[in-house]
Amino acid sequence: MKLAKPQLSIVWLGVAILATALISPRVAYALSFAGQPYVQYGDAQSYSLAVSQLITNCTNPGCPFYIPSGGQIKDLVVVATGSNGQPVNENFPNMDNAYQTPNGTNGESFFRTGGVTVSSNTYPGADPGGLGQFAGDANNTWDTTLGALKGFLGGSDLVFFFNNNQTKSGTALDENLAGWMRITIRDNLGNIIGTYDFTNNNSKYAGAFDGSGGHFLGDVANYTSTGAAPTGAPGGSPTDYVLSGGLICLNQGSAVSCSQTHDQEINNNLGRDEAAYALIFPELNQQLANLFATVDPILLAQYSMNLDVRLGCDPTLFGTDPASAACVSKSLNNGYEQLFFGPLETLSIPTPEPTSLWLFGIGLAGLLGWRKRNDH
Repeated sequence: MKLAKPQLSIVWLGVAILATALISPRVAYALSFAGQPYVQYGDAQSYSLAVSQLITNCTNPGCPFYIPSGGQIKDLVVVATGSNGQPVNENFPNMDNAYQTPNGTNGESFFRTGGVTVSSNTYPGADPGGLGQFAGDANNTWDTTLGALKGFLGGSDLVFFFNNNQTKSGTALDENLAGWMRITIRDNLGNIIGTYDFTNNNSKYAGAFDGSGGHFLGDVANYTSTGAAPTGAPGGSPTDYVLSGGLICLNQGSAVSCSQTHDQEINNNLGRDEAAYALIFPELNQQLANLFATVDPILLAQYSMNLDVRLGCDPTLFGTDPASAACVSKSLNNGYEQLFFGPLETLSIPTPEPTSLWLFGIGLAGLLGWRKRNDH
């Protein structure tokens, strides 16, 4: 698209340069996903950080896969969080600030960016700062311009982290949580040019090894988003919502259904201060890399990435009673779930000892980098 006035081009270029200068990285944390086991849900590769901690035989704070998510994430990009009902950070210019997720056992049983009202019950999710703050700032999604995102990532790929903070009752029914997410890429005219889902793909609502729509070490190329809203049968299954947070069970080092004989259980309900999962969208990262390399920076400031995030028992599909059979193992019951992201790099680190690889028999190489911004 050609701008009509040269002066306008100069203004946009100045804005782009200023925005990039405000998004300079500060600190990097070492982490590797190369060789780590994952479950494919639609366009996403979902990594259990608790599993990767066991593979690397390092499970304490300071270990590569121990991802703290308290005040440490204030300089990352936070999509959704809650601390006494308030976001914990201020994101970069030309990005939404964090949505507020429910906080506490008396909070809502469902969260959605943008919110929804069903049968007079309102499930909050007010757009941070309102609409139209920057190009592509839309309703019912968390938004960023691709110009701002490019400045933050600094040439790296994108990785999401998610906290699972259900009650610690010791039963899978309480500790599980339903989640779904869609990422949409739009050009400078608002046209959709990419759609990527974290989805159970209208399959049995169950764990990864109990017949769900997740595929162990699956290929994201086998899934293509239709762009439709998430589905769900009235009884709660099948559904597009992914079961998050429950147990992963092992028998002599191999992952099995928890209903089968097993000798080890790994709990992914890690609470408010430690991320439970990492999500990587390979095809999204490829498209972003192509756009960053080929689109003029002035136009890139008018492209956008929009995130539709939904957690808990969806009242539009399963009703408003969180104690109903359809909502079992889905409802938010403790609050303070968080979703945030940082840059992913590929550098080399030492391979762990063979004794730490018994879990899935898969090696380790590569490096995850987070980058933080300068203080303002």
